[in-house]
Amino acid sequence: MDFQELVKFRRSSRWLFSKKPIPDADLRKILEAARFAPTPHNCQPFEIIVVKDRDIIRQISKVEFRLDKNAVDGHFYWTRFTREELESKKDGVYVDVLPKFVLDLKDNPQLINDDTFWKKAMELYALLIQNSAVLLFILYNRSLPGVGPLAHLWGIISIGAVMQNIWLAANDLGISVQLVSGQLMLPESARKLRQILQIPEKKFRLLLMMRLGYESKFGKYGTKIRREIEDFVHLNKFSNKFT
Repeated sequence: MDFQELVKFRRSSRWLFSKKPIPDADLRKILEAARFAPTPHNCQPFEIIVVKDRDIIRQISKVEFRLDKNAVDGHFYWTRFTREELESKKDGVYVDVLPKFVLDLKDNPQLINDDTFWKKAMELYALLIQNSAVLLFILYNRSLPGVGPLAHLWGIISIGAVMQNIWLAANDLGISVQLVSGQLMLPESARKLRQILQIPEKKFRLLLMMRLGYESKFGKYGTKIRREIEDFVHLNKFSNKFT
């Protein structure tokens, strides 16, 4: 795919994938793209765990979490409930891509304390994780020296470049990606993931979790609406809009 087309096509695939496995050759191409992501002083402060084992994926899927009110409010701050609102604000996500359990919390906020509600929500979440062909976990190596007065900030930023390279390479191969964060929001859930994956406690920070697979006919995708260049680019000085 042409690079400009690929950048604009890249999307978050938020629903069930097909059962088609990802060939090892394509997985290596994705990891090769990650290998060449820019990092400060070429320090390459990342490790990647590729999970294909179905039993380990099942274990990961069973790690539960619960969102608190702040997390739920954050979801809805960036939710656009009409196409007109989305096109006007040019940011956020359209309401139909959010998980059903999040939408249920919007209509019935008291459910945030309902154990039965969260049990059903976690069953749906587990289904999504188990449906993945591959899970990728990106770790930050915090044992390496930081660069400059901002120490590890640049290194952590570079993990975003690793993620982007993975995402673009996967989409270019026809493989879909979703960044999943629910389990990483809670320290206890993240700790359980670390135990399953046998991540050394002090050396590495678990930053990102991505599910990969091939589209099914029931796909839900991230929002493609973006601000225009003139909305966020400035020429020479902040007070001058780039036109």
